[in-house]
Amino acid sequence: MSKELTLDEIHEELTEQLRDIDAVCRRHQIPYNLMCGTLLGSVRHQGFIPWDDDVDLLMTRDAFTRFRQIYPQECDRRFELTYLDTWTPRVMNRDPEKAAAFTDLFILDPLPPEGIRRKMHLLHLHLLQGMMKKNVDYSRFSLKNRILLRVTHLMGMPFSYAWKARRYEAVSTRVREGRDLHMSNGAFELMTHVWHPEQFEKKIEGPFEGMSCLIPEKYDEVLTVLFGPDYMTPPPPEERVAKHLDV
Repeated sequence: MSKELTLDEIHEELTEQLRDIDAVCRRHQIPYNLMCGTLLGSVRHQGFIPWDDDVDLLMTRDAFTRFRQIYPQECDRRFELTYLDTWTPRVMNRDPEKAAAFTDLFILDPLPPEGIRRKMHLLHLHLLQGMMKKNVDYSRFSLKNRILLRVTHLMGMPFSYAWKARRYEAVSTRVREGRDLHMSNGAFELMTHVWHPEQFEKKIEGPFEGMSCLIPEKYDEVLTVLFGPDYMTPPPPEERVAKHLDV
């Protein structure tokens, strides 16, 4: 079991991970950008949202395919790219004492056309996520979602984790072309947001903890979709909590 890190220690570790990922991506012209809470942190705080406890990055499928080949060969030896026990690839420290700090890599894939095919595609991925979840804290979910999670967990028990991971990637990449994109490995509603290539094609430099990282030129449009038009206003104090830690 890893020791409990403070948020300051997590931020320090995540900053080193982000610095390493950024260096490899720039060296090989692999496009990425900050996403979700990390993008909001760059725009609103010029660094971490004070209570955030991970880093979120976004890549197209083509960019991630290159990153997956290159990063393990050129990264700082402290770090590794792993899927661990989730459908989302992560960069983590090899030291289990620092396992609480990780960088999630979200991937943009095309969606089927609107209609029943799209609904079935998203349902398939959501079911696979439920089958792959481990150590679920059911108290965090509504009764309906607790039942769904329990059912999908039971559905996944006959299959190995490796099989489920391969199946997840196969379903995610089934649609080869299309202007409608989504974060195919995003959880819950993150997977359902519909994006378009022009929202991420042009990137600019954004401040982050003394570094300069890539953010979408259309960051206002992206953040409005993710957090609403008042994204520059912090939430009330009771909602300022870490997602992955009890701190």
